Amino acid sequence: MRKLIIIIAAMTFTTPALADAVAHIKNKAGGKIVLTDESCESNPDMKRSYFYTKKHYTEEGCWINDELTVLVDWEKMGRHRYDKKSSVLKSRWKLVNRW
Repeated sequence: MRKLIIIIAAMTFTTPALADAVAHIKNKAGGKIVLTDESCESNPDMKRSYFYTKKHYTEEGCWINDELTVLVDWEKMGRHRYDKKSSVLKSRWKLVNRW
């Protein structure tokens, strides 16, 4: 019985570290750009982003809220700005940043 209580307690207090998508933007390649709330490894001042295409190409990047745009530094594609009006924001994110 004691082992069962320890296992239940361990499962209750451990949570997986998953990034939550805060916004996504359709891209011209038939996929999406996804902005997450996870800290970016290469630049801790920015958040993690990634995109995928219809042909299953993916790439990682870092993003930051930059006034009227979203600034993303992609690993291979370089720096790009995206209009916030074209993004689909999660309701939780709207409350925080009021885009």
